[in-house]
Amino acid sequence: MNLAIAVLAMLAVWPFPSAKDFQMTPGVDVPAAAGTVKLERDKDNGNTKVDIKVDHLARPSSLTPSADVYIVWIRPNGGEALKQGAIGVDKNLSGELKMETVSKDFDVFITAEQGDSTTFPSNVEVLRAHVSTKRMLIVQNRAPPGCLVRSEPGSHDL
Repeated sequence: MNLAIAVLAMLAVWPFPSAKDFQMTPGVDVPAAAGTVKLERDKDNGNTKVDIKVDHLARPSSLTPSADVYIVWIRPNGGEALKQGAIGVDKNLSGELKMETVSKDFDVFITAEQGDSTTFPSNVEVLRAHVSTKRMLIVQNRAPPGCLVRSEPGSHDL
């Protein structure tokens, strides 16, 4: 009994991760591209904070056919694609876009576009990931060594 109380007390102060990283899959037009989507729950409003970082992403003008800009889209599970904004690529072929969404389970993808005024994604997809906060358990293998932590499915979803 004392051991159980000690474990619960330790878990109460143990640093739990509040973010989850998802690797993006590159498209055929930019096979060297790499991307990461980091999700974090906004503690104030429950929305999902999204931080997208890309590396080795060729300038859109070097694609065939040439494009002007990369646009980030999200498609909520079963929904329409929603434009989130343009992601620039610097001289090191890296870029970042931060945004926030109410969605919890969605696809994130980046397309090459002829301009940033587009309202529908093109077929030139350069990176993609399916992300879900439903897989983000607060207790993510962070229990002290030797402790077993049991949680019911859905009880600790972010």
